[in-house]
Amino acid sequence: MPRDADQSGGGKKKKVRVDLRRNRGKVARDKGAWTRGFHSQADGAHDAAGGESTRGKGSLSRKRTITVGEDEKPVEGVSLQSGMIVAVRGLIAEVDGPTHRWNCTVRRVLWSRLMSERQPLAVGDRVRFLPGLSGDATNEGVIEHVEPRQTTLTRQYEDRMQVLAANVDQALIIAAADEPTLRPHLIDRFLVAAHKGGMKPIIVINKIDLRADDFIEDVVARYDEIGYTILPISVVKKAGIAEVREVMKGQTSVLVGISGVGKSSILNAVDPEMKLRVGEVGEQSRRGKHTTTVAVLLKLSFGGYVVDTPGMRQFELAHVPAEEVEAYFIEFRELIGKCKYHGCRHITEDGCAIRAAAEADEIHPERYASYVKMMTERMAGEKR
Repeated sequence: MPRDADQSGGGKKKKVRVDLRRNRGKVARDKGAWTRGFHSQADGAHDAAGGESTRGKGSLSRKRTITVGEDEKPVEGVSLQSGMIVAVRGLIAEVDGPTHRWNCTVRRVLWSRLMSERQPLAVGDRVRFLPGLSGDATNEGVIEHVEPRQTTLTRQYEDRMQVLAANVDQALIIAAADEPTLRPHLIDRFLVAAHKGGMKPIIVINKIDLRADDFIEDVVARYDEIGYTILPISVVKKAGIAEVREVMKGQTSVLVGISGVGKSSILNAVDPEMKLRVGEVGEQSRRGKHTTTVAVLLKLSFGGYVVDTPGMRQFELAHVPAEEVEAYFIEFRELIGKCKYHGCRHITEDGCAIRAAAEADEIHPERYASYVKMMTERMAGEKR
């Protein structure tokens, strides 16, 4: 991904004539004011030397020659470079460039546009940035452009949309058999978000050594029967790790789940070279503690990349209209056209094929309950 991709900043170079930036020069002064300033101030000669020119500005003097790639726009006389955002820390984005990593800020006008679109920078974004001066030890740059995203994993957080990762192939939804308690409805929310964002979802149930009843078998069966890849594993017992490694090999993945499910532990087991910090579940709350504080893109030693995201207490869907929810429950798709009424919400309507399938246990009752809960939330939100 980052450095294996073409990030050379363009192929052939060419010389172009560009306009001088008007806001880079001094405000024009009339000749009388210039003369008066020259005779009245001791540093008048310094002011004259710092100006653009003392001669008339013809069409040639208003331009300059710079070298850029054929697919680039000239910025400040320096060619833009291509890179991938591997972490976002406050207002600084770490960008993996063609040769090394840069700490980049964002051009203010671009940041304003990103915020207005409610899609600020995210790990995995492909960007074009203006590098610092040659030999600058700080490796600082300025992001000038963000490429359109191919996939996104988002959630609603404090009345705004948060992009957890961009341009990834698959989402590994991590849950725990226990400690913290397994919540299938939360898995369903992650599944809807993955489908909405255009990525393949894979379910991983960690800590199967902590629970010996039939509940885990039921959860595995319900998702396996409708076509999802679901992997029950135990990092402690080293069970199922090879299967996780295989699905991640050569892919760009994002790991998501609530705090304490063992995302960092899984990555350490899958790729021992990671050596990520891991935490413990609180004794009183039985909830996990955040050990990953920011999303970060990591390279896998066996091929591929992974975005490790911070754990979360809850996961709310972002920008999923009520009329779309049915399409993200894959077992509903063949039945949607069989409902009596067009635009059926599958909750209280007569002649609903999906309700009938749920009542006949052809759709798992907890999956249907998840759908009803999400639809109720969506419809309530649209009325506000």
